[in-house]
Amino acid sequence: MKMIKKILVAIDGSPSAMNAANYAIQIAEQFDAQLEVVYIIRYSPGKIDAGIFPADVQAQEKDKAIKLIDKIKSEHPEVKIHDFETLGRPAEEINKIMEKWEADLLIIGHHAHYFFEHLLTSSIEKKLLKHLKIPLLIIPENYKSVESTI
Repeated sequence: MKMIKKILVAIDGSPSAMNAANYAIQIAEQFDAQLEVVYIIRYSPGKIDAGIFPADVQAQEKDKAIKLIDKIKSEHPEVKIHDFETLGRPAEEINKIMEKWEADLLIIGHHAHYFFEHLLTSSIEKKLLKHLKIPLLIIPENYKSVESTI
């Protein structure tokens, strides 16, 4: 069994992402592993005819992710967290980061509603599973760890 030395947690600004981050921090502390937080700003075509511009949609996503990263860092100041952002399709970008950073475990949050239905359709999890070479841990939205402050 390969030892867990690098944990990648992918967030999207949702409550389940905070749960995933809290859980990842607990695992990183137990294994004395490095923790990397990634958020993907999805490329958005927007709806220009409706006055919704791609840059505005992307800026909103980035703002949500930055607020969540700041919250994670403020709630866990003792944990060294590296973070980076990228623009693109989430599953593809997460796979690139996993390979480049050589992660041993990927942790993501997922909304509890219709979890298995989403998993079997066109969800990010399904797209990740297609090329995944490391374990994936999915934390549902309704999971509350003992140390979670949400």
